[in-house]
Order: sequence, then C-alpha cells, then structure tokens
Amino acid sequence: MTLVSCALHELGHLVLMTAFGSSPQEIVVYGGGIRISPDNKQLSKYHELAVLFGGAAVNFALCLLTYLTNGGGFFCQVNFLLGALNLLPFRYFDGGRILALLANGKVCEFFRAVFILLTAVAMIHMILHGTVSISFATTFCFIVLSEVIY
Repeated sequence: MTLVSCALHELGHLVLMTAFGSSPQEIVVYGGGIRISPDNKQLSKYHELAVLFGGAAVNFALCLLTYLTNGGGFFCQVNFLLGALNLLPFRYFDGGRILALLANGKVCEFFRAVFILLTAVAMIHMILHGTVSISFATTFCFIVLSEVIY
C-alpha cells in the first residue's frame, strides 16, 4: 500500500506538470523514492508551486476519501503521513523546494535548521522513553545526510 501511495503521489506531480505544458525528462526510481526531472521548459513560479503541492494533495485527498468511506485505516494513515512528510521544509522533499520558491536563502536555512533541531529533539525523546522507531531513525539520518550532501 505504501508503494501504491508513493506512485500516486508522483502521479499527482506528473498530471500537473503535463497540464502546465511540461513533461518529465527523466524518472528515476531509487532507494530514497522517485525523482522526476522536468524538461527544460520553464514553468511559472505559481505553476511550479502547484506541481510541487500536487503530490501531497493527492495523498491528502486519498486519506480523506478513505476516511470518509471506511473510517480510515492503514491506507489513510500512510497517505496522510506521506503527504505531511513531503511538505517538511527539507531540500530533498517537496516542502523544501516550495520553501525555496517562497523565501530567500537565509529564511530557508533557518527553517531547515529549526526542523532538523526539532526532529533531533523528537529522536532523543523517543530514545530516552524507549519508543524509538527504526523507520523514524532511518528517515532522520536520511534527512540530515540529504541536507549535508544535496
């Protein structure tokens, strides 16, 4: 179900990208997810924002639809978390790209630093209370590494 949700997320990006006259130059599937590289056609700032929000919008719509039809469940949770995770202001995620379009470099770096700090505090809290999640810890390490490398 998670892979289906990820594929539908990316489909949301692709649908809006093509609706605005752009097309993918390259689609790469790898361990960190799916990366879609648009062609060289420049989209307006607002079209680019819409494309970036498109993936999370699909996830939130699926979550809402699942919640309204059968009261939620795993598919609803996966889509909500996938949409929310992708809107975090890290460079690697859609939220980081959205932030870069809306704010200058110093503001972006401040928000990214605050969110890394908050995530680190959450990790420490979970470790101290014995509730650390392997997937959360892996995701946190991935986020920090992508901020340093990307």
